[in-house]
Amino acid sequence: MLKTLLVDDHPVVRFAVRMLLEKVGIEVVGETSNGADAIQMARQLQPNLIVLDMSMPKIDGFQVIEHLRSQTQQIKILVLTSQATAHFAQRCQKAGANGFVTKTEDLSGLVDAVRVVGRGYNYFPQADYLEQGQPEVPVQDQDVLTQLSDREMSVLVSLASGMSNKEISQQLVLSEKTISTYKHRLKAKLNARSIIDLIDFARRNKLLD
Repeated sequence: MLKTLLVDDHPVVRFAVRMLLEKVGIEVVGETSNGADAIQMARQLQPNLIVLDMSMPKIDGFQVIEHLRSQTQQIKILVLTSQATAHFAQRCQKAGANGFVTKTEDLSGLVDAVRVVGRGYNYFPQADYLEQGQPEVPVQDQDVLTQLSDREMSVLVSLASGMSNKEISQQLVLSEKTISTYKHRLKAKLNARSIIDLIDFARRNKLLD
């Protein structure tokens, strides 16, 4: 039987996903709200599959994927997120995830994705859409998005969501000085003069929940 670990900072989402998976006979061996616990529970529970949100406290989804992939390729990772752009799906795929599903879709589609990934296949319909030459983001932003590192992307989304430097530093376990450096770097790369410009960029490219 497929053993699954749920990682999402919204209890309602975890409950809904658990009910959905257990209804079709997929075992949920554990759940948590943050990336740090996800890494520890993955080691303890040895699930076959992790359903992973990307925006979480302490350690974000990209860091979880990076850590797990440095340890094993055996655990399958299915991203479940509100960030529904094809570019974000492709970034998750490059990071080492095995599949990508958005919360904006009917959650019943999650079962299909879990089964596909559980059988050893990849599930990236959004990334395929991007590769077919039909971008969901403005053409002028595509090159810029590609140049952002995973950490820069995490800081950008957090800033655009209204979080302060202090809050982001606590979430990512970095110093406020480091977050400030990322902020200045983002402004330079995105040609942004203020936080408003960063928010506009994030909204324009559908990076926010």
